[in-house]
Amino acid sequence: MKGSKKSSKNNTVMTVIMMIVIGCVIVGTFAYIYNREDKDKLEPDIELTEVQKLLVMDLESTYPATPREVVKLYSRFSMCIHNDDLTDEEFEKLGDKVQNLYAKELIEANPSDEYLMNLAVEVAEYHKSERKIKSYTIDSGNSIITWKEDGKEFARLLATYSLREGKEYNSVRQEFLLQKDEAGLYKILGWRLADKADAK
Repeated sequence: MKGSKKSSKNNTVMTVIMMIVIGCVIVGTFAYIYNREDKDKLEPDIELTEVQKLLVMDLESTYPATPREVVKLYSRFSMCIHNDDLTDEEFEKLGDKVQNLYAKELIEANPSDEYLMNLAVEVAEYHKSERKIKSYTIDSGNSIITWKEDGKEFARLLATYSLREGKEYNSVRQEFLLQKDEAGLYKILGWRLADKADAK
């Protein structure tokens, strides 16, 4: 009889201990979930602006793979530089970054200091004229012409920019010429206003 009472007491003690352990686990789980939800509420995801996205972009590891993507990224830079109210530091950093898309021949013809100065004049003219780039479209598929010449690979494509100046809207088509560099990356050699024949 004594043995069965002792065993019954041991079982009761074990049951109580198990209930306490289970209770602690449940309480701990709820506390963890509650604190995590509170932390998420206190630290919401911060949405980067387009300027911030371009500034943190690492073009060495994520350089655009095609001529179209290069011109598309150039157009993103161009919209930010011409449209947004940038600090001097942001303007300079974006100007430096966009030059990563340029062929060395273009950079040699337009050294960085001279390029940034000319760009600042152009941007000031945009602001003075209340001109903004509203959108752009980049030709794709069969519209992109590629060829080889003297052992080098080239690409030519058109981009259309929709502009607003004051209350007036118009569009401009530009023809871009790109060349593959030694690393196999397409770089912008230059651009010009597209001829009417090209714009058809």
